Amino acid sequence: MLEDSKLIYPYPSIIHYSPTWIEESKSTELALKWISSLVSFFITRPHHKQEAFLIGSGFLCLLGGQMPCIITASHVINEMQSSDFSFISIDGKKFKFENLEVFFNDEQDYAIIPIPEKIINVIQSSILFRNESNNTKYEKTSSFLIMGYTSKGNNLHKKRAEKGLTPLNINFHNFLYEKETEDIYFHYITEGKESKICFESASAINTISSLAGMSGSVIAQLIVNKESGGVSLRAVGIFKEHRPKRGNFLVGSTFIDFADEINSLLGNSTTKTSFY
Repeated sequence: MLEDSKLIYPYPSIIHYSPTWIEESKSTELALKWISSLVSFFITRPHHKQEAFLIGSGFLCLLGGQMPCIITASHVINEMQSSDFSFISIDGKKFKFENLEVFFNDEQDYAIIPIPEKIINVIQSSILFRNESNNTKYEKTSSFLIMGYTSKGNNLHKKRAEKGLTPLNINFHNFLYEKETEDIYFHYITEGKESKICFESASAINTISSLAGMSGSVIAQLIVNKESGGVSLRAVGIFKEHRPKRGNFLVGSTFIDFADEINSLLGNSTTKTSFY
């Protein structure tokens, strides 16, 4: 259960470094640089064999700085394995979803797939996220991106020309954290008076009707190069669900490095609290 008390995260948002970040569509610009790292998961259904349905997202990550992996939500993999035919798409390149080793954590809803050499050889130009927390060249921020693909508008059909997939990235400048589960929470309301969604002018999407397909997306922290001021991304977790009826949150599992960092900060505080 999220705590009522809050503790300020000791790093400012990206707006502190770049006050015109939103006006200049910097999140859209940054996300497009990382699009080759995104993975989309497709299945076919018995009565719709001409069409492939996008059911989840994922991302490439050099886990621990050593192991190249595809990371997604475990419930996405469960649906892939129940389909007669399924495949993944990485930077426009498609691979059958077969003969892949998968490590599951169903409790926290994430799955890790070591990338076989046959795939690595084809996607050599793709960027891989990193998740380590000890890179002293960068300053952390309290800003995060969730990057992936929605099902709407991104299904494929054998008889129609493919126009490429349209990614969705959602930018947040604060967060909540649940110590017991090590989950990260972002307040999210799409409709009504409380909605605060801002679409950057360069975005290819200007309405969000559903987040179906976004499960397994990367949750990336914006980090700033201390010398050049350039902004990069560090993977800190995996998006797993939207909870509109339980507080209006987007919820994700966190990587060990990020969870350890937050737990340590919480342990040093005088009260048991969550960050905001």
